[in-house]
Amino acid sequence: MAWTVKWNKKMEKGKNRFIPIGLDKLKEIGPNRLKEIRVGQGLTITALSKYANVSTKVISQTERMLIDPTLVTKNKIVKGLNAVRSTREKLLDYKDVFPDF
Repeated sequence: MAWTVKWNKKMEKGKNRFIPIGLDKLKEIGPNRLKEIRVGQGLTITALSKYANVSTKVISQTERMLIDPTLVTKNKIVKGLNAVRSTREKLLDYKDVFPDF
């Protein structure tokens, strides 16, 4: 509980706009496939963060379901994953990576 209180204080200062996921929300949205797809493409978190222009912290926390990023951030992540796909492969959509969308 103490961690959640500290997190909320940080959010109030405007430093972080991501919402920590509570257990009730986690059951509601289900797991994402970000790590599965990233590893399947042979990408490290660092490499994906460069392609997606998103911090490694956000990608790591998203994979572990600690935060639910904004749609803008999810869009950046999906575009980063698509940037390394060959031209013959089908491009990923939000629903491929984030089934809750």
